[in-house]
Amino acid sequence: MKSTKTRVRSLARIVATAWCMLAFMVPLTSYGADTGTVKGQVTDRADGEGVYGATVTIGGTTISTATDMDGNFTLRNVPVATQKLSVSIVGYAPASQVVTVAADATATANISLGHTTIMASEVVVGAAMYGQDRLSVPVTANVVTSEQIKEEPNPTLDAVVEGVPGVVVSRAGGTTSSSLQIRGSNVYQGGGIGTRVQALYDGFPINAPESGEIVWQSVNMNAADKVELLKGAAATLYGSGAMGGVVNVYGHLPEKEEILAGSSIGFYDAPPSDDQSAYRESYTPVFWNSYVGYGNKDDKWRYSVLYSHSDDNGYRENTDSYLNDLKIKARYDIDATQYLQLSAFYNATVGGYGRTWPYVAGAGGTVTSTSPELAYDINNPTAYGDDTTLRKNALVGLNYVKMFSDDVSLDTRLYYTHNGTRYEYNPTATAELVTAAAGPIPATYQQPGSFNETYSDRVGAGTKLDWKVSDAHRLLFGVDGNFTNVMSTQVTATTPVAGVLNDIQESNFASFLQDEWKITDRLTSLASVRYDWNGISDDMAGTTPIQNKSVDAVSPRVALNYKAMDDMSFRASWGRSFRAPSLYERFVRDGGFATLTPNPALDKETMTAWEAGVFKQFGERVALDIAGFINNYNDLIESTVITAPSTYQYQNISKARIWGIETNLNIKPVDEVNVNLAYTYMNAKNESYDPATASSSVTNNPDPDWLAYRPEHTASASTTWKATKDLALNVNGRYVSKYKNINMYNNVAGTNYPGDFVVLGVGAKYKVNDNFSTSLVCNNINNTQYEEVMYFRAPGRSYVLGVDFSY
Repeated sequence: MKSTKTRVRSLARIVATAWCMLAFMVPLTSYGADTGTVKGQVTDRADGEGVYGATVTIGGTTISTATDMDGNFTLRNVPVATQKLSVSIVGYAPASQVVTVAADATATANISLGHTTIMASEVVVGAAMYGQDRLSVPVTANVVTSEQIKEEPNPTLDAVVEGVPGVVVSRAGGTTSSSLQIRGSNVYQGGGIGTRVQALYDGFPINAPESGEIVWQSVNMNAADKVELLKGAAATLYGSGAMGGVVNVYGHLPEKEEILAGSSIGFYDAPPSDDQSAYRESYTPVFWNSYVGYGNKDDKWRYSVLYSHSDDNGYRENTDSYLNDLKIKARYDIDATQYLQLSAFYNATVGGYGRTWPYVAGAGGTVTSTSPELAYDINNPTAYGDDTTLRKNALVGLNYVKMFSDDVSLDTRLYYTHNGTRYEYNPTATAELVTAAAGPIPATYQQPGSFNETYSDRVGAGTKLDWKVSDAHRLLFGVDGNFTNVMSTQVTATTPVAGVLNDIQESNFASFLQDEWKITDRLTSLASVRYDWNGISDDMAGTTPIQNKSVDAVSPRVALNYKAMDDMSFRASWGRSFRAPSLYERFVRDGGFATLTPNPALDKETMTAWEAGVFKQFGERVALDIAGFINNYNDLIESTVITAPSTYQYQNISKARIWGIETNLNIKPVDEVNVNLAYTYMNAKNESYDPATASSSVTNNPDPDWLAYRPEHTASASTTWKATKDLALNVNGRYVSKYKNINMYNNVAGTNYPGDFVVLGVGAKYKVNDNFSTSLVCNNINNTQYEEVMYFRAPGRSYVLGVDFSY
């Protein structure tokens, strides 16, 4: 085993090499180039009014701006040439115009835009790692726009994406671990372990590298412009961790000076009269949030700084939370062809450690009775009521982009991330009884000051070259890698000692190649291949040799897009991807509510994905997207009971198949109304299920060969009506069918299983003037009592009043 000193030196070399690479790639500022100015106005084709907030760009350069309240724009320092000017904004069909720019002169370009559905106006970046319009994307992707993000005060990432087709969010409440699956990609597991969805912020990874965890409800979205979601083979280029898909949040950069501020306050309504929880007796939990920010565009600089704070009493016991979040984004345009961009954030949360509602367990630990009528209380509050969770997450990412010509560009990234979680179990001076003695089983206690802690530091670098070789071929080359150092009381190859941090390291390297081939005017193929290598520093798990210390894989993808008509396209794709076992899956021993045994034989898992879909635009008012998918998993990593009832191990299941159909319908019956309807059917089967050998965590379910925590039916609906120029009203809802299989607290009858709920919400937003707006939202207006995770009650009805200021 390497010494800690040697590891630190290795880390320092990686950081130094990455920064030197960036320094050599950044050329000096260009001087003396002939430039001119382009001015104009973007108007609505229907009424001739100016369109506010449209993005106007000059092709082949980094020059862009946004239109003002009257639709006017000015682009300065535009190189002398015949330039292509492009305009895009959600709700309008994209448009472009050729303009001739002369030295020290002003050219004029006026463009009118026609209305279309929100879905048809989307531009997707992540599928090919460069921008493509909806009709040209050969794989399934979804975009959540800035307008949709801001429908509710203080939006969080989980709430923003939970209505996207194929997405299911499972939350245990407060800052407790949550899970986001795309097309059934992963099960709910404590600690967010084994997430198969890669989370990115401006293209930089933000999952905790040792587990894959993202606490989705703690990702504040006040500083976000949009979210992209990629599914199936669309995520192949993103490597291990993106097997199920990618969620990429794009931070905000202003086009002019702006001051932002806002605040909201709300409360959780009382549960139904049959609830007997002591926590909610004569008590109304409240929550409030606020943010303040400043941004500007000054010559070559653009920057935004935004601070957010939230404080939540918790809708149930031990779901209280306290968040501080700072996001910084800055861009410096070196000249018209190159820029440097900084993306950074830091957030810290403190909250209760979520626990199940009360239940009674027999001598062997098996649940004999449960108390859903006490759903807002926790089990054993004497021992667990003072448990807390502390988290700290940070990102510093630097991005250099150089456009050598209209056909060649280089994108280089360096980043550092920190993810830290600490669980404090007993802040008192005396031991707390967890379970009483039962026969030969001794009593267990939480000792004073007991805790578990894990923190990781990751450095990474990558570069990609985008080269349009000809009108028929566009190539993308890239390499990336990262190194992670983990310190943990839980994730350790050696036998842990309580309260002692142990270190372990993980490294990743990848390279990829992609070719977009325009076979005909209507038929385009997208072919790519990626090679990944993953390795860890330790050779032994306790006294047993690790069989797969390093793993690697080649991940190919082929996708086709056929534009049958100007408003209709067909797509099909096939791809293979893989995921290396996380350090948590390899070595974690203490799961808080369960004991885990390391698995030295744990290997990588792989997936083969097929998809076929169609996108059709019916005039300017209706857009429909339908996709069918099949995902075949080999050696799928899932937790399973090895000693009933609460000793688990992560193992490779031989085979699993998930197939389904997604539909997404976007309707704009009149300009003032937008309707979005989505439905997903999913069939998720463990094809290796054998009742003779399966563990009790599998067989003790209504449908034992169904994969745990994968709902068969999900649906969502949203209608936004702009009742007047200043007033917008929204009604939304989602449905999740009852789970057929779960991995803990299960029973053959499926009693108290999560799912089987419909949740509705309503909201209103009123623009008082150009600088001030107010909103009122009611979440779960029907006060549905439901669970997304077994024995963890989800929030009932709540009301939120918010105000937002911008100048």
